[in-house]
Amino acid sequence: MDTLIYFVLEAITIIIVTTLFEYMKAFLSTIQGDTVPKSMGKLTLNPVKHFEPIGFLLFLYSGYGWANPVETSSRNYKDKKTGTIITYLVPIIVFIILAVLIKIIMNIVMVANNGAMMYLNVFLAYLSRNLAAVAVFNIIPVYPMSGSWLIRCILNPNQAIKYAQYEKPLQIIVMFLLVLGLLSSVLDPIVNFIV
Repeated sequence: MDTLIYFVLEAITIIIVTTLFEYMKAFLSTIQGDTVPKSMGKLTLNPVKHFEPIGFLLFLYSGYGWANPVETSSRNYKDKKTGTIITYLVPIIVFIILAVLIKIIMNIVMVANNGAMMYLNVFLAYLSRNLAAVAVFNIIPVYPMSGSWLIRCILNPNQAIKYAQYEKPLQIIVMFLLVLGLLSSVLDPIVNFIV
């Protein structure tokens, strides 16, 4: 019975963190003048709008995954490069801070390990870990992760076009590495350090 409850708690935290991450990108882009997230119905905390089955299942299986990525347009940003960095880097930083804060609160409060309080402790532990996991995973410069947009801010236009040509093969490699557990072995120490 406990295993099922832990599985449900893990699934709930995955849905919470992936939904919140995509909403933050939509919100940050929108406040800079972008109308695309709102027009596509992504400026919402409704998890149904952000749910992506493959990313969710990979997250459950490997500890890393994604939601349905919010599409944005830098066309209306005051400064396209700065606006893109704000939209895609700020959620990563905020998630790292939240993961650390939840872990600090857990250590201070020391939630009891019996009954319902034990499940609250497990929920908070999963939440902290998954916030950090989403942040670290999104640094990877492969679509749909935020790192793919951040790296384009560094590349010149010709390099960005060449880079875009390799997105699909890179996605397949990342998924393959996740399934084999090879990517987790690289990312886990970073996530563990954060939390």
